[in-house]
Order: sequence, then structure tokens, then C-alpha cells
Amino acid sequence: MTVARGHRLAREPLAGAVAVVTGAASGIGSALAVQLAQAGAAVVMADIDGDRLGQRVEELRARGLNASGEPTDVTTELAAMLRRVAAERGRLDYVFNNAGVGGTLAFDEADDDHWRRVLSLDLESVIAGTRAAYEIMRARGGGHIVNTASISGLVPFPGQTLYNTAKFGVVGLSTSLRAEAAQHGIRVSVVCPGVVATPIWGTPIRGERRHVEPPADAITPEQAATEILRGVARNRAIIVVPRGARAWAAAYRLMPGLTETVITRRYRSRASGARPSGRKAS
Repeated sequence: MTVARGHRLAREPLAGAVAVVTGAASGIGSALAVQLAQAGAAVVMADIDGDRLGQRVEELRARGLNASGEPTDVTTELAAMLRRVAAERGRLDYVFNNAGVGGTLAFDEADDDHWRRVLSLDLESVIAGTRAAYEIMRARGGGHIVNTASISGLVPFPGQTLYNTAKFGVVGLSTSLRAEAAQHGIRVSVVCPGVVATPIWGTPIRGERRHVEPPADAITPEQAATEILRGVARNRAIIVVPRGARAWAAAYRLMPGLTETVITRRYRSRASGARPSGRKAS
């Protein structure tokens, strides 16, 4: 896969490729699906919200794009869905394990159910999707697995211990597997978004979704998808978007002590009641 001028994906390399995107009914997943389909891929969109997924698939089809929907609970059905798609399509070229839930919650406020939900959605489902995709891709000699983590998988922001734990796990899984997978022609990348304007800002770990305005400096899902797919095309190991998130990642990598001090001071300066459950750094 190559990138054409104007940051658009070239049609030729993706023509005929089969790409599965989870969490595809909204946000980054939806934007990825659109841009992959525009580049010529046959996109299989998966999401637990079947109604919203169906509407999104129809929107893409109305634009002449090759898209289909797979209502899927990634915590229990992902591996089976990937095997079915590969069997029906005869190939599986890209898997974007993108589905997940936000998780800003103080450590001492989290109960067992909070931990189960975050780990199940944000880590265990990615492991399941990676294992199934790896098995399929190894059998056919190639493919690209792209796992969505977060800047919170590179920088340990306080107040997000549950989320950080899961996302650090996704980064570890992806970077550890990358060299091992290369010998089988399989590429592995991990995406670490920073502030992106997606519905996850109003989605709590559990409970009803509510409207929460993302920060003013948030980039759009479309902007994020463009940067992500540019990194995928270049086979980047870790794809951090946008620029602000890259600055945080670089600071923590190069000056962990100083960065921790800055983060800690910021956290302490917040009012204790200004930490709504469900908000996150990406």
C-alpha cells in the first residue's frame, strides 16, 4: 500500500484487498473504513451497534464504495467473524482492531466490573483479534494487523489507570509480535491516538452514553484516519497522532522524570470533582 499525493491512498495497491475494521460504526473506525474503501479495498465493517452500523454501511454503498457490515461483539465473536470473512472472501489482508471503550476513573473508585469491561474490550478483544488474524495471515503468507491503543499506552496519565493498563498491553502485544510476525510476511502496527473528536468522550465505562464536548484542540476522525493510514502504508511500528500526542510521547521517552512531574502537577491542580467517568486522552 502506498500513499498518493494529497495524503490519499493510491487505489492500485488496495484494489481487491479485504480489510476488516472493528468499531466501524462511528469515530476513527468509520473514518478508516471510508478511506480504505475509497482506496479500493473491500471493507468489512464490524460494530456491536447493529443499527448504526447498518446505516453507515448503506451510506458508503450509496457512494459506490465496497462495504459490508458484520454486527459483532468483539469480546466474544471477533475471532469467529474474522475466520468467516476470510473463508467467504478467500483472503484477509488488513485487520484493524479498533473497537474499545474509554476509561477515566480514579483507581480507588474502580470496581471489579469496571476492570472486567475495560480489559475485555480494550485488551482481550485485541488479543483475540490479533491471534485469529495472525493464524489466517500466516497460512496465506502475509497481511497487516493494526491495533488501536492510545497515547495512554505510551504515557501513564494519572486518573486513567484502568485504561492505561489495557493500552500499555496493546502496545506491548503489537511491538513484541512485530519482529516475530515479520518472518511470516505479516506486518504489525499499533496506533496511539491523542485527542480525537469521537463519541468515546461521552461513553462511560458502563452506563448510558451522554454528550461531552471534546477539547477544542481535538482533530477530526477523518484527520486521524488519514495520518493512521499514512503510517500503515509506511509500515510504521508505532503510529502516534496528532502532533501534540507525538510531543507527549517523545517527552516521556526522552525525559520521563520531568514529564512525570508535569503530569502530576497538572493532575493535582484539577478539582477532585472534575473527572467524569468515561473520558480519556484519545
